[in-house]
Amino acid sequence: MNKPRWGLEAWYTAHLCYGIIQLVFIPILIPTFILDKTGSPTQVGIAMGILGLSGLLAPVLGGLADRYRAHRAAQLIGLAAIAIAALVFGLSGANFMLHLLAAVFLGLGSASLLMINPAFIVSGGYEAEEEASKLTLLNQVAIVGSLLAGIGLAALTEAGVSFELRFAVMFFIPLLALLVTAATNKQAAARIKVEQVNEGSEAGGIMQVVFSRFGLILLAIFFVSIGQGVITGQFPNYMAEVFKVDAALSSMALSVSAVVSLVLLFLVGKAMAKVGGERVWLLAVVAKVVVMLGLAGLALYAGQLAAYLPLGLYLVYLQGVTAVDMVQPAIAAKASRAGAGMTQGLLMFAIAGAYAGGNVLSGISADSFGWSSLASIVAAVSAIALVVGLTCLVSKPKVAIQRATFNDSESTSKL
Repeated sequence: MNKPRWGLEAWYTAHLCYGIIQLVFIPILIPTFILDKTGSPTQVGIAMGILGLSGLLAPVLGGLADRYRAHRAAQLIGLAAIAIAALVFGLSGANFMLHLLAAVFLGLGSASLLMINPAFIVSGGYEAEEEASKLTLLNQVAIVGSLLAGIGLAALTEAGVSFELRFAVMFFIPLLALLVTAATNKQAAARIKVEQVNEGSEAGGIMQVVFSRFGLILLAIFFVSIGQGVITGQFPNYMAEVFKVDAALSSMALSVSAVVSLVLLFLVGKAMAKVGGERVWLLAVVAKVVVMLGLAGLALYAGQLAAYLPLGLYLVYLQGVTAVDMVQPAIAAKASRAGAGMTQGLLMFAIAGAYAGGNVLSGISADSFGWSSLASIVAAVSAIALVVGLTCLVSKPKVAIQRATFNDSESTSKL
């Protein structure tokens, strides 16, 4: 028996690109460019909203990838879409309609990568320990990409490089990733197992998937993602308004969090292999509830606190975000009877919808009840996620047992 290789694979370049674009270029370069060219915060919000809502198409993309076994093509199309978006942005000038067109391409590209990249691992038939190790590396690659991109984009901005040249850099990153991934992802895509579904029963099958244990898991993830949308989108504003922490210190805290996450992901992978992603998810949500209750309490004494205390608590919360983001694709894959693409597409649909709702909720709550109310809202929705999660994650997934039995019988037949 050959010992499995748990090292990096060249197609991980696609997730390196995802970390660079999704975690740095999208939140920093895109809104500043549109605001500079249009002078309208409203138009910035519209473009960013369209970019985010493109993630709601993930189930459609995933379903098509399953139907035609086009997971490899979906990954490459995602990289190509990001490159096209960068090109359109770079040529758009002050044309807002071109900004919207580029946002659609960028959203579709990002959604495709976030959906397909983890599917190559969680639906690849790996043993639990190897799956956890590969997921750890995949997520660490994205964080390394974000750290490098943060430094690089800051240097370009500080040097006064034009938006057009910055978008040229953004264009060549996915283009290079596309070339590397196209040459190396064939074997990884071939490992994906897709359950065949008859055309006549496909719609009913999807409804059975949604109204099942898998549906409850999506509901739990939806609630925990609402909380993440509420606080992460308003983090600098929340810290400034409630604890008088300036934006530079908040930015530094995010950099520290990224470094800590590199180590945490290794520990999460080890725990995931030993006790399962379900328990890791529940523990992370418990930590998030406790942290948000702590921040809500600290807000009562905000004027008497040093900045490091609330920032330290938020850093712990971000590690909870890192943990749940890592294990959710594996949890979904084990619980779902749908194909790999559809499963990850439905997961992303839940997350994208929750983040959009969370961002809206945070603004309404801050206006109506004050900035300090955000922590209480996050604690509340996270507690709901925990309750729902306890109803569907504490038992061993039947689908996983059935798959294990099938794999055992398949191995026996080969002997």
